[in-house]
Amino acid sequence: MLALPEINFKRTPATLIIMAVAVALEVVCSIDDFQGGGRRTALYNDYLGILPRIWMGQLWRPFTSTLMHGDLLHAAFNVYWLLIFGAALENRLGSYRTLGLIVLLGYVSMLPEYAIGSFHRKQPIMIVGLSGVVYGLFGILWIGRRWRPEFNAVCSPQTAQILLAWFFLCIVLTYADYMLVANIAHGAGFIFGVLYGQAAFNPRRRGRWIVLAVVASGLVLSTLIACPGHYGYEYAKQSGSLWWQRTR
Repeated sequence: MLALPEINFKRTPATLIIMAVAVALEVVCSIDDFQGGGRRTALYNDYLGILPRIWMGQLWRPFTSTLMHGDLLHAAFNVYWLLIFGAALENRLGSYRTLGLIVLLGYVSMLPEYAIGSFHRKQPIMIVGLSGVVYGLFGILWIGRRWRPEFNAVCSPQTAQILLAWFFLCIVLTYADYMLVANIAHGAGFIFGVLYGQAAFNPRRRGRWIVLAVVASGLVLSTLIACPGHYGYEYAKQSGSLWWQRTR
């Protein structure tokens, strides 16, 4: 068990609020699951999950999908690492920047998962969880510890080995049809975390890293406008529901 960074609502409100929302959603859904209800699926479909409705104007869905989880164990794993990594960054970067990073990582990890993983799916599968955000925060800390030694307390070589081993194990489990994991979200989150870490902490060629991070993020976010060939996008386009083409 890692030593927790300084955590209190005054210093780390962004991390604690995101954590609280994720926990509250999972508690509500788990209680309903125990009672045999379908609230998890209803919340995903109607309000929070990433679906073709993102191209119909419901642009919040890539991020809110990260706040939902498949079960209590899934939520506990992600919330634990969010608390460790998020608090460490928030103590260093401040609450507004950390909140912005968490939201941005939610988008740049979930959108590739949905755009690529569900490209030809007529019936989208449920894609949930903060793991893409967690791997993004891990990438930032993994890069940043070279210039900010205090990050080693929460992102030691042993921690990096655990998360990298879990990343590859999840790929194996997915291909073995043992467990369905959003591996693209994990990988995208980590890659963007590395980019943001370089842009934030690397004093050499910082301008180039910033430009690269902005361009790469912009390309991913552009799929909120168009994703040619994706079944969900083509459905929204054919029905005349694309949010950026609608006229009042």
